[in-house]
Amino acid sequence: MRACAAGRVLRAQDGEELVVEGGLVRELCRRDRGEIDPRGLAIERARIGGDLDLSGMEISFPLRFTDCVFDRPVHLDGADLHMLAFDGCTIPGVMANGLRVRRDLDLSRSRITGDLWTSASTSCSAAVWLCESEIGGRLLCLDTVIDSAMRAVQADRMRVGGTIRLLHGFEARGGLRLLGVQVAGSLDLTGARLTRPDRGLALDLGDAQIGGSVFLIDDQTGRRPLIRGRVDLGNARISGQFLIRDAVFEPTEAVRRAGYSNRRVGATAISAPGLFVGGDLSIEGECRIGGGVDLSMGSFSTIRIHRGCEFTVGGGRALDLTNAELRSSFVIEEGAAVQGTLRLAGTHIRGDLTLQGTRWSRPEKGSLIAAQGVVVDSWVNLRDVEATGGRLIFRSATIGGVLDARRARLHNPGREALSLQRVVARGSIMLTDGFTAEGRVLLNRCVVEGRIDCKGGTFAEGIEAVSATARGGVNLHWAEVPPLVNLTGASTTVLADDPARWPRDSMIAGFVYDRFDGVWDWRARRDWLREMVPFDAGPYEQAARVFRQHGHSVEAERLLIEQRRQARRAPSPGGRSPRRLIRNARDLLYGLTVGYGYRPGRVLWLLGALLALVGVMMLTPAVQQTLRATDPRGNVYVVDGRLVTVDDVATPEDGTATAAGRDARPGPCGDGQVRCFDPLFYTVDTVVPLISLGQRATWYPETRSPAGATVSALLNVAGLLGWLLSTVVVLSFARLARPA
Repeated sequence: MRACAAGRVLRAQDGEELVVEGGLVRELCRRDRGEIDPRGLAIERARIGGDLDLSGMEISFPLRFTDCVFDRPVHLDGADLHMLAFDGCTIPGVMANGLRVRRDLDLSRSRITGDLWTSASTSCSAAVWLCESEIGGRLLCLDTVIDSAMRAVQADRMRVGGTIRLLHGFEARGGLRLLGVQVAGSLDLTGARLTRPDRGLALDLGDAQIGGSVFLIDDQTGRRPLIRGRVDLGNARISGQFLIRDAVFEPTEAVRRAGYSNRRVGATAISAPGLFVGGDLSIEGECRIGGGVDLSMGSFSTIRIHRGCEFTVGGGRALDLTNAELRSSFVIEEGAAVQGTLRLAGTHIRGDLTLQGTRWSRPEKGSLIAAQGVVVDSWVNLRDVEATGGRLIFRSATIGGVLDARRARLHNPGREALSLQRVVARGSIMLTDGFTAEGRVLLNRCVVEGRIDCKGGTFAEGIEAVSATARGGVNLHWAEVPPLVNLTGASTTVLADDPARWPRDSMIAGFVYDRFDGVWDWRARRDWLREMVPFDAGPYEQAARVFRQHGHSVEAERLLIEQRRQARRAPSPGGRSPRRLIRNARDLLYGLTVGYGYRPGRVLWLLGALLALVGVMMLTPAVQQTLRATDPRGNVYVVDGRLVTVDDVATPEDGTATAAGRDARPGPCGDGQVRCFDPLFYTVDTVVPLISLGQRATWYPETRSPAGATVSALLNVAGLLGWLLSTVVVLSFARLARPA
């Protein structure tokens, strides 16, 4: 009593053992406030015998126990204390449900063991119970060791006005359950070690409200945090930052789902679905995370994983950000190694997604990065990424800037290496400068406002961009010719390529482009299209359209002529049927004569040949002997005179003409009664029916003799051919007058 009244520390003298009964301490605490010094009750290096039961008591002065040993658990249920400190004490358990401490609760350097049962839980025991407690200041556990077979601390819905500091040599050999705690300050786990989880759960901060930050970092001596088991932060809220540095996570087993545990979670190192972090989430130093980190449906400012960190979750999910929201960027620095899968399905990243120089292996279900439907407002940096044994999927992603995969090395032979199907990118897609994919690269139905750039890339198993749209152009100057290129239905503005470096197995049906970048040699384009199997007419027409639009009409026609040639040579599904042979012959004739309609000038040569042929025929005496002409009176003439006389020419009554003698033979033209025969004009009149010289209308072959019938048939055929060829010539002039 004298020590309490004077505010002195009660300690043993001259090495004697000091024994203080718990009942005496209780009696002292019941004294009037005026009998105790404001400095409170302080006991040092004593053994507290019996029960120390302060349950329900209101104590207005501080209580300090330093280096004391308690025989029995301390009972503080419902107590209202000013300040309580157990510094360096050995305690077989603390029962403090509903405790209220106006200032600090200090358990530093103490050793607390026990397996206490209480009505707060029907399934677990704990060494320290602080459920529904309220601490106005700080909860201090510096160098504290808490040992329990099940839970080390259970403090559901505890409220702390200051900071929780579980640091330096702090070790919990049992689970820490801080479910629904409200902490106005920070949670500091510097150098803390949680070594014996409760059924796989080391730290439970589900639904916690932390007004400051959370620190899980190494201390000044280099002591690294060690978590054996899972950390649960489901639906927790951290107003500040969440910093993990040089920590080691060693999940010991899958969490056994019992009681009210969430059946959604499995064996992960950090399970934090729905976590809100107002500041940055940083994983720094040489962190070794042996289990997955589940941050799905969470909200963060920036997530940054520094170089030197390793995730080892072979065959599982290393980092899950499904449907999470990042108000800034997501960065994994160069040199970080991940064994497992990064899930970004439905994630919204308002800044950059940076994975430059990271290494990925041993995925879950074949996907190293599963980013289906991810939204990245800025750019995606995949430079120098090394991925082995799985694919990178960005299907249906929306990217506000450039997707840069320069020098990335993707190794997934026989399967997909990179899937960018249905991606919408407002910048370019860069698969350049040493990009290597041992596996298929898919860009089907993607829409790219910039370019699809494959310059210097290697696509060991081909590239597919079916129905893709690249408004800034396509660059296909790859380092090695891929085995397969499929651009069916794709569209772009500029095609930059080397026609000689396309694979034979190329599919470009429906591929639409506006111009070539560099190579405008029609022969090179012809050889490019000719090498593609099977034959398709569409690519020829597209190339010809591009040539024609840029003023190369002749080259365009040559490509279209080549298209018809290749169409004739292409194998028919029905084989070499007679009908097919006839069609091929007709097509061959069409090509040789008028160049499939693109060389109508050849008709002039055919027309000239026909004129020469008919002219030679008309100069032949045998042919001329078959020709006849008839005047209006019925007289019949041959080319050298009258053959049949029906009525002589009458002499005019005015006597201006003298009648010839009856024996006189009229001239070859009947003295002007018929038009004289001229072989040249007769030929022109027959072959060129667009003009009339009167020859064919006057002279006709007599058909009663075989020779005359033959000549008549030949002239009719020549007339029909003349009509056809002359019509083509006229139409060709109209075509030449039409603008290209």
